[in-house]
Amino acid sequence: MTAEKIPIGAFSDVTRLSKKALYCYEKKGLLVPVERDICSGYRYYSPGQIERGIWIGSLCSLGFTLDETARILSEEDRNSPVVQTLLKNRLRETRVEMQRLSMVERVLAADDPFEELFKMELNNWTKKDIPPIRAMTIRGEGPYEALLTELIGRICREMASPENARNSVRAVGPIGSVYVGEDCDETGGLVEVILPVAGKLTIADPDVEVKTLPAVTVISVICKGPYRNLGLAHTRMYAYLEENKFTCTGSPRELYLNDPSETPEEELLTEIQYPVG
Repeated sequence: MTAEKIPIGAFSDVTRLSKKALYCYEKKGLLVPVERDICSGYRYYSPGQIERGIWIGSLCSLGFTLDETARILSEEDRNSPVVQTLLKNRLRETRVEMQRLSMVERVLAADDPFEELFKMELNNWTKKDIPPIRAMTIRGEGPYEALLTELIGRICREMASPENARNSVRAVGPIGSVYVGEDCDETGGLVEVILPVAGKLTIADPDVEVKTLPAVTVISVICKGPYRNLGLAHTRMYAYLEENKFTCTGSPRELYLNDPSETPEEELLTEIQYPVG
């Protein structure tokens, strides 16, 4: 081994990166050996690549993807808007995962983990008339959790655009979702996100519409507990409708009454509405 060329084995030892990881980084163009033996395929690195290898390993250990790592390393200024945005996004994702792991710990430490897992409160059963609602809407199809997160983010960004802010556009009700069509099941389906708004709207996202939802009479209930248990709440709603001789006449709605990024999941409130005749 010369001072200018470090064999892959020694480079792996120095950087604490496995050979498998180094092959992956090479394939992605993140860390390409300075030389590769034509006959043996053996790879050599330069001393100047040690620091880059350590940076890559450290960023990956924080949970950044290889694409995100490449973007960070491509920025000369570590305080650039690109880097700061990636850091903030990763922090938000980490906090979400911490909340999930906290839930897992609480459930597994409970005297009856399965009772804790499916704990849910249903309150304020009522029949009420909902007036017409002017709302921003956006539709998508796929697994519910990831899909709703994406659609809610898009519609909120649209409402908060600089032009809408100048026009004092504001939400006048909780954001919600409507399960559209007959193909929805526990894994996903076609969903429409709705956000009641007031003000002069400017829409840039081609998938966002502004429309008036018609008046409707609903059976409503407030569900307190994790979103993962909403399926049980819908099951209870179907039983309630049958017991009380109501006929469902349209797609159910879920209204999210508090912010999951600021609220413990056991305190989350969701209003479930079923249109009835």
